[in-house]
Amino acid sequence: MTQILQHRYCTAPMLGATDRHFRQFVRFLSKKTFVYTELVHYRAITQGHYADYLSPNALTPPVALQLGGCDPQGLAAASTIAAAHGFQEVNINAGCPSPKGQDGNFGLCLMEQAPLLAQCVKACVQASPLPVTIKCRLGSRMDYTWEELLRFIDLNANAGCRCFIVHARRANMQTWDTHKNRCLPPLHYDQVYRLKEIYPELEWVINGDIKNNEEALEHLEHVDGVMLGRSLYHNLYILANVDKLFFNMTTEQPPSRAQFVKQHVIPYVSRELAKGVRFSHMVRHILGLFQNERRANTWRHFLSRHAYKPQAGPEVLLEALKLTELS
Repeated sequence: MTQILQHRYCTAPMLGATDRHFRQFVRFLSKKTFVYTELVHYRAITQGHYADYLSPNALTPPVALQLGGCDPQGLAAASTIAAAHGFQEVNINAGCPSPKGQDGNFGLCLMEQAPLLAQCVKACVQASPLPVTIKCRLGSRMDYTWEELLRFIDLNANAGCRCFIVHARRANMQTWDTHKNRCLPPLHYDQVYRLKEIYPELEWVINGDIKNNEEALEHLEHVDGVMLGRSLYHNLYILANVDKLFFNMTTEQPPSRAQFVKQHVIPYVSRELAKGVRFSHMVRHILGLFQNERRANTWRHFLSRHAYKPQAGPEVLLEALKLTELS
């Protein structure tokens, strides 16, 4: 099948994880991976302090701003700001099952309010030149029906959403917490494949426990794109071959892990330290850089012990690299 390459390989938005530093490390390893911000309530963009989300050093395309909220005018205003700051897409979250989302009537709650979400999509499309996408699930309840899902898709596609990112699970918001909803409901990848068959004119990105690039390539036989979350976050180096594997780019030999640290991470960390950013706040994103290597524990444990010290800086990374060479 013909692939739409824009969303072919994406990083999932993860609260407390996919901040601007993580997004920059992703971009050092892959030019084509579509990166997503953390879930940001639209008021943080329209009324609050949003410099961390809109920082230019984490906006190398392609990058999307994921928004939370249920107010069409507020989301539209945030979309306008996103366009002015260089984002390539606005993504509305309709899949997060957190209690905060339920209290604020955003996230997964919006799958129960498809007409309201469609109003939000339409308002954003009219206010901003950016494409508007939706991240959702197969349902907001375990008994959410296939007919309800199709109605949800129809309403929002007609409102202007041409790309749906689907976590291939339903949810149980009444009795399960966020963690359980992330891993207990059974996966139904086949149902996302079926959505692509029913709506071939739309772009479909599949999400949910995709563990590695081999699995991602298998999914791409059925859908347009894949989105990896925690498996990628805890093993960032799998991005080193993404541009070649998924985008057919003729690239130079990817840097080794040590080269990546020396050539990209250390210069970046040094610049950010000069701005007052905490060393540990940046380095936490690369604790899993040596995942699946015999040196993984040495690297992780050394950084975990020393990155939080008051004067910690690039020398901690260099010392950790030396230890991995010796282990």
